[in-house]
Amino acid sequence: MVVDVHSHFFPDRFLRALEREGASHGAHVEVRGTERIVWSSPRQPSRIGPVFWDVPERLAALDRWGIAVQALSLSPPMLYWAPPALGRELAAVFNEEVAAVSRAYPGQFIAFATLPLQDVEGAVAEAERAARAGCRALYVGTNVNGRYLDDPSFAPLWDCAVRLRLPVFTHPLNNAGEERMSEWHLGNSVGNPGETALAAARLILAGVLDRHPDLQLVLAHGAGSFPFIAARLDHTFTARPEVKGVIPQPPSAYLRRVYADSITHGDRQLAFLIEAAGADRVLLGTDLPYDMADPEPMARLGRLGLTEAAVRAISSHNAARLLGLEA
Repeated sequence: MVVDVHSHFFPDRFLRALEREGASHGAHVEVRGTERIVWSSPRQPSRIGPVFWDVPERLAALDRWGIAVQALSLSPPMLYWAPPALGRELAAVFNEEVAAVSRAYPGQFIAFATLPLQDVEGAVAEAERAARAGCRALYVGTNVNGRYLDDPSFAPLWDCAVRLRLPVFTHPLNNAGEERMSEWHLGNSVGNPGETALAAARLILAGVLDRHPDLQLVLAHGAGSFPFIAARLDHTFTARPEVKGVIPQPPSAYLRRVYADSITHGDRQLAFLIEAAGADRVLLGTDLPYDMADPEPMARLGRLGLTEAAVRAISSHNAARLLGLEA
């Protein structure tokens, strides 16, 4: 059984609410034939087809993709562009819809809740409501309009996640330096990995993981560039006075405290991630249905010479344990 923890979905009711309520705030949904063009200021538009919102289409696609169970989550730009009241409304619609899909197809879909983190109190209330509806994880951007998740104002989010026993899946968003990456899709290929590394380093060095030892944190896209720069961070831990002593262990040690999905787009890169983080800390992900998805995650795992137990752990067992899917 293959469990995909990283895929994106736009429920039809959510798209209609976005079109109806979001236009005055820069969000639009335009129908072009069988496709829809979706954009929310200041992001560029996304062209999506029925597989993004039509459940029968997605079920058929699971067979083509070789995926047994798939997590459904929103994709950037998330909802942080909206005023707080609208953010709460759209988050509730999205979460209700993906939870309903997961209840209707419990063997195929898992719901990840989106949160209106521009209103932390409202986000906590929505997380509690979404958990009652059946959402299995909280899905957040790496920053909220430039404010990173190590900011003390987000402490209630971490307290809530631990209390609800829900993992927090982070996705790069509003990437640092993105204004200099407008060409050649660099905002995604270069910006996304760097943004995840920056967010992870901030969470670690600010002590968030130490203050919340039971927090289950998932980093998208193979933890971005964080595994590859962990040794450099360790060097600052020993060489730089502003880093010495701020956390009890070198930054690289925290790779064994977080989870990463498998989306690295390279065999050697995935092998390095598994070696650095451990096979028990890597979850299979695809990024489907976007064109930046990994089209062959199981074939990639099969080429690495891993033990059968490690392949099973990454392809399904780790996700089943993390998301409470054992039954």
